[in-house]
Amino acid sequence: MIKVIFLCMSLLVVTNVHAIKYSENEMECLSLNAYFESKGESDKGMLAVIHTTLNRVKDNRFPKTVCGVVYQKSQYSWTKYNPKVKEQEQYARAERLAKEVIAGKHKDNTQGALYFNSLHRKPSGTVCTVRIGGHSFYKPVKQLK
Repeated sequence: MIKVIFLCMSLLVVTNVHAIKYSENEMECLSLNAYFESKGESDKGMLAVIHTTLNRVKDNRFPKTVCGVVYQKSQYSWTKYNPKVKEQEQYARAERLAKEVIAGKHKDNTQGALYFNSLHRKPSGTVCTVRIGGHSFYKPVKQLK
């Protein structure tokens, strides 16, 4: 019995070694984007925004850092105004969910989406993967394989 527990603990450590680590600054960018883009959504909706942001980081068409993606020109309108966080509980929720995603606690509920909007207007060359709350999520048609 003890050997089995030790083995499971060892596997857990090996799995965590391969997790991507983000700096505090990168986590703040991810949390701010989740907050300003989806503070009025359910956890599922906020998770989808977090996953979409991280999907962009992995895609070679976008910057390679979270902050680069979030502050890329003309991507997220809130970044033009440098707003202040007013709902501390909502921001704490965004931080918690971002940390949970990075820790691997939530699978991508967007099916690999790179875009989202609240207008439910499909960007050219994309397909809607899912609608969650007030947002629709999209990925390029070429990614459907």
